[in-house]
Amino acid sequence: MSCTRLLVINPNSSKSVTDGLEEVLKPPPQTELAFYTAPKNAPPSINDMITANLTATACFLDIQEKKLIDQHDGFLVCCFSDHPLTHMLRETTTKPTIGIFEAAITQALLLGKRFGIVTTGSGYSADIHKGVQAIMGGNSQRFAGIVTTGLGVVELREGDRQKIERNMKEYSGKIAQKGADVILLGCAGMAGMESLVVQGAAEAGPIAGPVRAVDGAKAGVEILAGLVRFCAC
Repeated sequence: MSCTRLLVINPNSSKSVTDGLEEVLKPPPQTELAFYTAPKNAPPSINDMITANLTATACFLDIQEKKLIDQHDGFLVCCFSDHPLTHMLRETTTKPTIGIFEAAITQALLLGKRFGIVTTGSGYSADIHKGVQAIMGGNSQRFAGIVTTGLGVVELREGDRQKIERNMKEYSGKIAQKGADVILLGCAGMAGMESLVVQGAAEAGPIAGPVRAVDGAKAGVEILAGLVRFCAC
């Protein structure tokens, strides 16, 4: 059986975010992972619809120029939002393309009763909320809400570690107190921080039961590899 090649796409131009993904993502059996960082003319972080669209355009043109669609079997867009690049790639190829946003929610619905999201600053939270509603088909009791840590995307990889750990634990505790038994890492820059989320929930005080943390990038790799195998049948 031939090896499946997945392209893991960091749609911002911060290499430190890609490095974080590369550190924590492990390929499923008979699968190879290739990592892509947006070109330097793309914004270093995605904070609103403007930077989302700018990164999508920069990546799409660069991916086409480098003929990366022909070289890979599936594509994972690592931005925790309904990122435009996901839809642009789907219009261009029938090869499976998913985002970490939808992958995380899909896995959360299978793991627990209610999920919540701990994300970066406040600027993009309204768009994330709209994205959740789009996937869930409207408001749902299974969605406990969003909390924002005040941390920047690049700061998560390059900032003060004590501040990052403190904020991640504090706000994970807040969303657990709202009834989330599954907490999603709401940024690709949070890759590998599941233990901080679980620890923060445990330290927040009495909660109904154990809390699980979901990294959408890890979920996305597994789901995408499965989709590629399914489409090959």
